[in-house]
Amino acid sequence: MVNADKVIRLGDYVRLERAQKSKDGANFKYDASTGRVTNLAEYFAAHADPNIYTVRFPLWTTSNSTQGVKLDDNAGLSIVPSTNTVSGRDDYRSLPAFRVWDVNGGVDDAGNPFVTAIKDKAGTWSADGSHGDALVMTATGFYRLQLDSQYMTLSYSGVQYDGFVPMPGAMLPDGTLRPCMLFAKYRAWCDGSGIPHSFTGKQTSTAFGSQNGCIDQAAKKGKGWSGKTVADTWYVQLMHMLKYADRNIENTLGGDFGGNGQITISKAEASVTRALVKTTDAQYIDVGSYISVGSGTDRGDPKVGEAASWRKVLSKTVVDSVTAAINVAGSKFTTTTAMHVTQMPWPTGATDGVLGTDGYATDAIPRSHQPIRIQGIEIFTGVYEVESDVILNNVKDSDTAGHTEIWKVFDVTKASKSAITSDYVHLGDFPAVTDKTNNNWQYAKGFTFSHGMTIPTEWGGTSTSGLSDATLINPISNPGLHELHRGGHLYDGSHCGLFCSVCWPTLSDAWWYCGGRLSTLGRTRA
Repeated sequence: MVNADKVIRLGDYVRLERAQKSKDGANFKYDASTGRVTNLAEYFAAHADPNIYTVRFPLWTTSNSTQGVKLDDNAGLSIVPSTNTVSGRDDYRSLPAFRVWDVNGGVDDAGNPFVTAIKDKAGTWSADGSHGDALVMTATGFYRLQLDSQYMTLSYSGVQYDGFVPMPGAMLPDGTLRPCMLFAKYRAWCDGSGIPHSFTGKQTSTAFGSQNGCIDQAAKKGKGWSGKTVADTWYVQLMHMLKYADRNIENTLGGDFGGNGQITISKAEASVTRALVKTTDAQYIDVGSYISVGSGTDRGDPKVGEAASWRKVLSKTVVDSVTAAINVAGSKFTTTTAMHVTQMPWPTGATDGVLGTDGYATDAIPRSHQPIRIQGIEIFTGVYEVESDVILNNVKDSDTAGHTEIWKVFDVTKASKSAITSDYVHLGDFPAVTDKTNNNWQYAKGFTFSHGMTIPTEWGGTSTSGLSDATLINPISNPGLHELHRGGHLYDGSHCGLFCSVCWPTLSDAWWYCGGRLSTLGRTRA
C-alpha cells in the first residue's frame, strides 16, 4: 500500500536518484584557488534525507499543554542538551535533515549562498572573523503544516513530498531553490565602518538594533545580506518543536531572560580587579557572566561602566563575614560606594564551549541566566533581535479597541524605512486588544501561520500553557508604524522565548536591549 505521506513527484525522484549515484556529491569539494566549496548543490542533493519527521501539538480546546507528541520518523528520537563539560544524547545530530556545519561564507548580491570554509572539512574555518562571518549551514528542507479540529501537526523532510513546501527563505527571487541554508551563528556586531558581522567575542551593536538600522547597515555589506528575517525565526522555532516536542524553550534549554543582577558596592577600593559587595547581594551576580561597574543604573547609560565595562566574572570569594568580592578579568580600576555592579548582556560566543549541537554552557548558574545554542546557532544573549523584513501597523479602532497588522517584504532590497509599500504583503493581525490590555503582556493560546510567520491566536494562555510566550502591542496608545522585536532580554522573564513578540516604538529606535542578527535569506519570494 502506498504511504500517502511519501508521494514524490517523478521529476524530483529522478533528480534525487541521479544525485545519489553521482560521485560529485559524495564529499565536499574545495577549490583552493578560489577559496570556495564548489559542490554544495551536488552534496546536499546526494544526501537528501527521505524521512518525515513529525510533531503534533494539541489545540487549546483539546489541551492547553505546551507539549506535543513525536510521530512518523520522529517517534523515538531523543535529545538531551549538552554543556561545556557534558555531551548530551542527540539522536538528531547525524541525520541529514538536521545536520549542521559551522562554516565561513556569505551570500552574493543575487542571494546565492557561498561557503569559503567548513569546520574540520574544507578550508580554514574560524569564529573570530579572521576568515569571514561565522555561519551555520544545513540542508534546504521542506515542511508541511496541517490543522484539524483538535491538533496542529508539523512535518519536516529533506525531500519535497506531496503537500510539503520549501522552508521560508529557501526560494531565491527567480524561483530557484537555494542549494543550502546559511544562518548567522551569532548576534550581529558592527565594525568601525558600521558593517555588521557574525563573529564570536563581540558586544551588542545598537546600530543594528532597529529595523532601519538593519536596512542601512546590511546594505554596506552587500545586496544579498539583511537583518534577521521571518525565515531565520521560523527555522529555530520549527527545529525546537520537532526535536523537543515542546513550544516552551524555557522548559528545555533556557535563555538569558533573568540574568539582570544589579547590586551596590559596599566598600570602596583603589587599583583593583574586584568589587566588594554585601555577601547577601553577591548571589545576584553569576560567575562567568559579564558585568560593568559604575554609578549609572540604566545599562544604556555610559556611567554604568565608567569604572569597568563588560568584564567577565572569574569568581566570587569571601572577604569577611559580611563582604564578598566579585573578581573580574581585565585591568585595574577604582570603586566607590556610589557605584553598582551591573550584570550585562553576554558577548557573542558564550556557547562556544558547548559539546553538542544544542545546549548551554553550565549548570553552575541558572539556565534562565545564560544564552543557549540550538542547531549550532547561539540565541537569547540578553537582548531582543529585530526582524528587519517586517513592519507592524498599529491601528486604533476606537478609544477602547485596536489591532496590529503584520506586513512583510520578501526582497529586503525593497524594504522601506518609512511606509508600507506595494512590495509588502499583509500576513495577518495579532489578536485585538482593548484599553485594558493595550500595552500589556498577553499570552496566546496558540498560533496561526502565514509565509513563515507564526502569529499568536486568541489571548488567554499563560507562561506555562498554550504558546507559552507573550506578546506586547499598543495600537490604542501608539498607532502607526513600528518594528517587531523577538526573543527577549535579560529581565523580561517568562514573557520571553521563541514566540515572544514586541511592538517597538518606531522603525528607527534602539536601546541597549535591542540587538540584531545578520541573514542570508533576505532575498526570497512569497
